[in-house]
Amino acid sequence: MTGTDMTTRILKLYEALSRGKEIFKLSFCAEYGVSERTFERDIEKIRLFLSEEYSGKEVEYNPQRACYRIPGINESGSLSGIEIMIIVKILKGEGALEKNEFQGLMQNLQKVSEPGKKIEIKRLIKEESSQYEEQGEHDAFLKLFGDLHKCIIERNIIRLKMKGNQDNKTRFFPVAVEYMDSEFYLLGYKPDSETELTVLRLKDIDYFQVSIPKYKEEIADQYSYQEGKRLLENIQKKEKRK
Repeated sequence: MTGTDMTTRILKLYEALSRGKEIFKLSFCAEYGVSERTFERDIEKIRLFLSEEYSGKEVEYNPQRACYRIPGINESGSLSGIEIMIIVKILKGEGALEKNEFQGLMQNLQKVSEPGKKIEIKRLIKEESSQYEEQGEHDAFLKLFGDLHKCIIERNIIRLKMKGNQDNKTRFFPVAVEYMDSEFYLLGYKPDSETELTVLRLKDIDYFQVSIPKYKEEIADQYSYQEGKRLLENIQKKEKRK
């Protein structure tokens, strides 16, 4: 499944953990064509989601078996009604998928719903699919999102052209794409300040070009999801005070 997009990959990872499966880092990275660093960021996103939902669940690492799992869950091969509802509501609220992509994912969720809830889930999915509204220009956005994600995995240096900016393109070391309050952000470092994290809105990027050189692995390793989250929260607080 090399090249699987971030949303699908995290949903599949969450689905497997929710079914009680043990997730082995190297096997998962090989199957989905991602780096160990990306896998760790995916796990952190799921941990944060579970904590914010007060679900009582927690992703734990088992050093004896070198795997990740959610303790206390038996592998049943199905998602509960509340788990499917949470996923559906999140995806519907974001509107980041094309409608046919959303409907296809809903059909797949319906297949893995717990047996006693299939009729109820089918009714929910039908209603949510009919209300689904796409947000923004999907073709351009999804391509930009996918191309940037590939650059992050491969540590490519990129040259960014921002909308409304007539200046020369800016060289940038991308390390993550994060989401907060209905906005996607590109996080990374500039060559003249390799330790100062910089944030750019994806919607403000006109286009970018990939340079042949790659930036150092140490630059990618210094980034943490928690650091990025704090920076985004501070930016949004400043904007709300304006």
